[in-house]
Amino acid sequence: MNHIRRTGVLLAAGLAFGMAGQARADAVSDFYSGKRMTMLIGLSTGGGYDRYARLTARHMAQYIPGKPSIIPRNMTGGGSLVMANYLYNAAPQDGTIIGAPQRGVPVEPLVAGKDSKAKLDPLKVHWIGSLARETSLAVAWHTSGVKSYKDLYEKEFVAGGTGATTDSVITGYLMTRLLGMKFRMIAGYPGGSEVNLAMQRGEVMGRATNSWSSIKSGDFDRVKEGKLILLYQMGAKKNNDGLLKDVPFALDFAKDERTRKILFLKFAVNEFGYPYMMGPGVPKDRVAAIRAAFKQAAKDPKLIADANKARMEIDPIYGEEMEQLLKDMYTTPPDIVAALRDASNPTGKVEMAKIPVITASVKIGKIRDEGRRVSFKGKDKDGNAVKGSVGISGSKTRVTVGGQPAKRSAIKTGMACTLVYQGRDAKQIDCK
Repeated sequence: MNHIRRTGVLLAAGLAFGMAGQARADAVSDFYSGKRMTMLIGLSTGGGYDRYARLTARHMAQYIPGKPSIIPRNMTGGGSLVMANYLYNAAPQDGTIIGAPQRGVPVEPLVAGKDSKAKLDPLKVHWIGSLARETSLAVAWHTSGVKSYKDLYEKEFVAGGTGATTDSVITGYLMTRLLGMKFRMIAGYPGGSEVNLAMQRGEVMGRATNSWSSIKSGDFDRVKEGKLILLYQMGAKKNNDGLLKDVPFALDFAKDERTRKILFLKFAVNEFGYPYMMGPGVPKDRVAAIRAAFKQAAKDPKLIADANKARMEIDPIYGEEMEQLLKDMYTTPPDIVAALRDASNPTGKVEMAKIPVITASVKIGKIRDEGRRVSFKGKDKDGNAVKGSVGISGSKTRVTVGGQPAKRSAIKTGMACTLVYQGRDAKQIDCK
């Protein structure tokens, strides 16, 4: 009799637990049903972060309970710190916003210390995952005169980057201080696409960091043509991609074990690849649902097929592993952290890029975000090929169509236009 009673109690408890679990799942589904989520991308359009974030948004929504839509939107500034700080401190903490920051953001407070511009605690952020771990490369444009990493010890190398405290800039300072290379960093470009254009225009000689996946998917033809020179690779371990077999590994440049540990702490951030984050106040059941959806999307054959078509690497790391790696990094011995901070300081006054104003004759391509961003392709007034995308502001961009003032909604795909833009912001667009 007692056995029967115990069995009945266990069955009732199991049923209650199952019903509670189902209720939680239903609550998440009910919340997201009909919702419009936002994927905030901290860098400009066209670069690796932008491409991975849009790929993820396109395929992940179907796996979130309630099947909400996910709308990508770029929020640039400070090498993605503007976006990350907003998401952590000001954005709704309801699970409707996912951030896509630069991979250096999770360790920026560790590296920059009291000088950090990050207004967030990376150990309290909910990390969702990344579609690819990353290898970073130092690259030179063929007109720079730099043919090998050995040249960096002999001549000044002017390299472009984004925010003044971001990975793309401080890596140059680090290599200068620890290894004796001669980087001169120019900060302030909105994203990697703008740095690439600056290279081609001769404003800078190259980049202290450039993602291998971005090069492989977008710029490898330039590598084959000898226009883009791969100087060395950076990461927690050497990339075994056959295309990189002859590219030296930066950790091997270390003169002693202590220097190697400092460099490892810096380069291990590449494991984060193209990370996604949610604010610290997002309910745990919604975080769990988004993490589960990301894991399913990362294995989706259609996502993988799209990535292969675009020559984008898929080697995912998930939120739980990212959080453990961060905990390990934030318990690094204080002397190594202090040495990394010292080596990451500017070697002089931080130089900021002077973004040129470009006038070009273009044809309008894709139109996104209800006309707020348009892609284009054409030639500037000097006959140089230009392409990319620009933001069309309702208040700051002068728009005319057929010679008459117009709203941005009047701009249509296929139109021939004269475009005046600076970086990724359109100042004026006159379409026929």
